[in-house]
Amino acid sequence: MKLIKHISILLLFLSTAMASAQVKFETKVSKSKLGVNERLRVDFEMNQNGDNFNPPDFENFTVIGGPNTSVSNSWVNGVRSFAKTYSYFLAPKRIGKFNIKQATIEIDGEIYKTQVVTVEVTSAVERPNDPDNAINVADDNIHLVAEISKANPYLNEAITVVYKLYVSVNTGVSNWREIESPKYNDFWSQNIDIKGMKIENGKYNGEDYRYVVLRKTVLYPQKTGKLEIEPLSLDLTVEVPTNRRDIFGGRLMTQVQKTVSAGSKTINVKPLPEEGK
Repeated sequence: MKLIKHISILLLFLSTAMASAQVKFETKVSKSKLGVNERLRVDFEMNQNGDNFNPPDFENFTVIGGPNTSVSNSWVNGVRSFAKTYSYFLAPKRIGKFNIKQATIEIDGEIYKTQVVTVEVTSAVERPNDPDNAINVADDNIHLVAEISKANPYLNEAITVVYKLYVSVNTGVSNWREIESPKYNDFWSQNIDIKGMKIENGKYNGEDYRYVVLRKTVLYPQKTGKLEIEPLSLDLTVEVPTNRRDIFGGRLMTQVQKTVSAGSKTINVKPLPEEGK
């Protein structure tokens, strides 16, 4: 009986150790080297379900998508296969070598950590000069513009900034999100509520475009001199035509991700006239 008891304890210990050893929780990146104008996908994968997932602080990157969660659960020849993935899409903020730090997850009461992964961000990568390339088409047909009502206002004089997204007639935008918002330092600001987004026809560099007004803000400069209005930046899902056609002869569309920015704007604020003080 003692021998059976010892064997049972040993088997229990071994099965527990094997279960613990079988847990996999790791970080995978889409590329280890990328240009500052490219995107990085980071996947945190585990082979057992867990709780209290905590991602790392993605310093040196802007999170432009995620977390997206996917789960796969299957049985093959009586063997269970499980996979769960948390995915993030990142845009580099600067050039250099950076670490994707550890994520943590709790599985069966134990805390597991991923390995640290290093990626290198280089200067901007030139894209192929192919007019039919979907990314190039998106670059040429989507524009975010900040229109300022007055470039030389007086101190405390109201000016209006209108952000318009211009889209050519051959492309479309199916989704968008702000990734950088202007803070309006040195201004008192008031956002004007926009009820619905009305698509209007207009011109961009002399060509026919459609546009929507995304944001309208009234600014009151609180200092004199040159003041900077920080950029508004968006992450877009853009639909562009391909060279493939459906059975009716219509162009098939493909989706690409694109980041657009209105760019920073500088105004020159004048002091109040003596009689206006």
